[in-house]
Amino acid sequence: MELAPTLTIYSDGAAGNELPALALAGALSSEPASCVRLRAPWPQSLWLPHGPILNPTRWQPPLDTQAWPELAIGAGRIGAAALLSVRRASQGQTRTIQILDPRIHPARYDIVIAPAHDRLSGPNVVVIEGSLHAINDAWIRRERLAHAPLGRLPSPRTVVLIGGRRRGVKLGHKDIERLAETLQNWRNRDGGSLLLLGSRRTPKAWQDALRRALPQANLRWFSAADGDNPYRGAIAWGDRFIVSADSVNMLSEALGTGQPVYSLCAGVPAGKLGVFHRGLVESGRLRPLRAEPAVWTYPPLRELERIVPLVREMLSRA
Repeated sequence: MELAPTLTIYSDGAAGNELPALALAGALSSEPASCVRLRAPWPQSLWLPHGPILNPTRWQPPLDTQAWPELAIGAGRIGAAALLSVRRASQGQTRTIQILDPRIHPARYDIVIAPAHDRLSGPNVVVIEGSLHAINDAWIRRERLAHAPLGRLPSPRTVVLIGGRRRGVKLGHKDIERLAETLQNWRNRDGGSLLLLGSRRTPKAWQDALRRALPQANLRWFSAADGDNPYRGAIAWGDRFIVSADSVNMLSEALGTGQPVYSLCAGVPAGKLGVFHRGLVESGRLRPLRAEPAVWTYPPLRELERIVPLVREMLSRA
């Protein structure tokens, strides 16, 4: 198909689903994508995308049936279900790309982009390591200019990214204490500055514990109450990263910089997330948190650059 197409993203509003979709949309089309945030009616919301395909009017808000986009991108369960509604209502005129395992047969979409640890396969499945993001050298230059004050903080700038609770990841107050002790050791060794960022998934108890344990942080951000979100600037200016093991997105974005990245977790995560972590460690990209800092190099994890030509080719064939 001819790109740039008209393009719509269907999302549940979760950043972990929406940001990879936005990154892909920006790479596929020069036109800005519209983003529709949806909720499904109860009780269908409990089992989607399984079960009957929802009529466009059942979504909240209802889907716009006046003009279907040429290309639709979804991520996560709600996105996967919305794409089915769009594909049927548009009589197949809208092409569909699902990001992440939809938990139904991938043939129901034109393309499915899934991380390797989901172990999904098929002729229309594009397998990636980690998650999609827009980070490349040009992105880093732009964000450094947009967040120039962070560049004036002393080097090395250590960026700590904290997510939240996730099944299979052992992370709690003892790990926060270990993190604080490690960072103090690092600071005693080479000085520098500390940027501490949470997410909307970070429990309030963790936020309070981190504030108490890391009073030396040059920057602390957990919510809009702390001001504008400095996340993009922290990624661009970070010299090394410590990332809680629960977040595939934050790990992938930190690894997109090519800077040293450490995983914060008690042991190896279980299940699919453990497969992801072991692959990163074995490839030389990721290391467990250690008492002494290290410097190493690796090919940045930038899967978007690799797969966009493949996705374009698949769209042109179908």
